[in-house]
Amino acid sequence: MRITNGMVADNTLRNINKAANRLAAANAAVSSNQKIQRASDDPVVATRAVTYRSYVSQIEQYQDNAQAADDWQTATDDALSSLNKIIQSAQELTTQASSDTCSDTDLAAIKSSIETLRDDAITIMNSTFAGRYLFGGYSTSEAPYELVSSDLGDTVTFKGDYLSLGGVVSADIDDEDIESFYTTNASSVYNSLSDAAETAAAASTTAATAAAASPTDLVLAAKATAAQTTSDTLAAAVTTYGGSTNLTAAAATALADYTTAKAAADADPTNTTLADAATAAKTISDTLASAVDNTDQDINYNIGFSSEVTVNIEGQDVVGEGTESNLFDTFAKLLLALDGDTSYKTTGLDSSGNVTVTTNSLDITDLIDELAGDLDRLTGAQGTLGARMDNVSRVTTNLGDAYTTYNTIMTENENIDTAEAATELTSAEYTYEAALAVGAKVVTKSLIDYIA
Repeated sequence: MRITNGMVADNTLRNINKAANRLAAANAAVSSNQKIQRASDDPVVATRAVTYRSYVSQIEQYQDNAQAADDWQTATDDALSSLNKIIQSAQELTTQASSDTCSDTDLAAIKSSIETLRDDAITIMNSTFAGRYLFGGYSTSEAPYELVSSDLGDTVTFKGDYLSLGGVVSADIDDEDIESFYTTNASSVYNSLSDAAETAAAASTTAATAAAASPTDLVLAAKATAAQTTSDTLAAAVTTYGGSTNLTAAAATALADYTTAKAAADADPTNTTLADAATAAKTISDTLASAVDNTDQDINYNIGFSSEVTVNIEGQDVVGEGTESNLFDTFAKLLLALDGDTSYKTTGLDSSGNVTVTTNSLDITDLIDELAGDLDRLTGAQGTLGARMDNVSRVTTNLGDAYTTYNTIMTENENIDTAEAATELTSAEYTYEAALAVGAKVVTKSLIDYIA
């Protein structure tokens, strides 16, 4: 086979170009620290890179969420700890005030301190984190608690509604004035049971409308029936347990009623009346328990693969709600007692829905126990928060381990071995230079050289 000068030149240039490409690839790998520059360089590495980067990106987002959750919970824990100290201070002052040796001057000083503690408690319950109110449930843009003046005296509102509409008022106020105030502001009282009943009624109306629009749809019909049952049960619960009873208390009472009814039915299994009563009691208990779960305004953060954590504690779970069932009513009683009052009045609805005013005796020593109850409720909220904080801490640790693992795998998949890359670059440079040197000698040859 005859080798022409052109063939030699072409082969030489081809080798020089191959060496140049190898040098360029080696240089790009060293300068970028990456095995490949484009997916076509190695489809397997490229596919794995997309997967591993996705995992690492998700973990980083979960870590950010976990940190945000921890920050929210820490702010909440600090606020609850401060409130704990306030209640303990109120207990100490109440104990002092209950002593026979306490003078009128001492009582006046204690009253002033109690008022300050009450105001501080409101401030704490309006604590914020990153511009969002901690204890307002879903309402994070407005302060949930406020001390307002009314015709019956100072009282506290929650989300714009009276926390205890017929709560603690002076016994000097006429019953007619109290009843009138209660009736006038009945739509402005915060009550989770009534709210749940109203929500259920609205849901029932919506479901009934949807079912009526598609009369042949059995699924919609079933949903409408279930919604109507829930609405009727909650409406009956408002009547049964009283319009001022909160949802959690009503659910607890309904469960106790069911337990009692079931025990009676079990003791006399042939008595169909008792069996029917137990069945009805169970329906009420289950409905109220479900309503408690459904009305929780939990703010959840996604902190891991299929893992969520509730970061907030609702205000009513901390200070309570309803007449004489909240911390601020305890403060109101204490202030009346420090003024020398021996009784106070409350208002509410009886089982028939009538407004009634009740006069209650007032003894400052009894308030020590009430403050203890308020402290127990707060401690329970702190316990719930603590368990959630432990969960976040555990998940954060697991996320850190997962990040290290996947980041290492991602690095090993994409990044070069520095020593090998340096060796390859040196070899590529030597090969390229050799190709150029040989090529220079070949290209300089001419036809005269071969003739000679």
